[in-house]
Amino acid sequence: MEFSKRLIADIRALLWVVTVGGLVLAAYCVRVGYMGALPWLTAMVGLPWTAHGTVCAFYLNMAKSDHKEGGITFETARAAGFQASGNSPSI
Repeated sequence: MEFSKRLIADIRALLWVVTVGGLVLAAYCVRVGYMGALPWLTAMVGLPWTAHGTVCAFYLNMAKSDHKEGGITFETARAAGFQASGNSPSI
């Protein structure tokens, strides 16, 4: 798997762990009657989602530049006569 795709997959795994962990921790706080503020819990869950959004936005920008005329993917396809390669998804 390419580095950029692996990075997104790793962040998705982190999102699941942190989000489920945050929900469990919040439920535990409610169960034991914790009456304090929970901004640390919000940050624990919100910041990884922000990172995921940033990574996905930059990945989309990279894909846009690669797939337009002059981009490496477009030019590679042009050089091959726009023939489908073995690793292309079906349409």
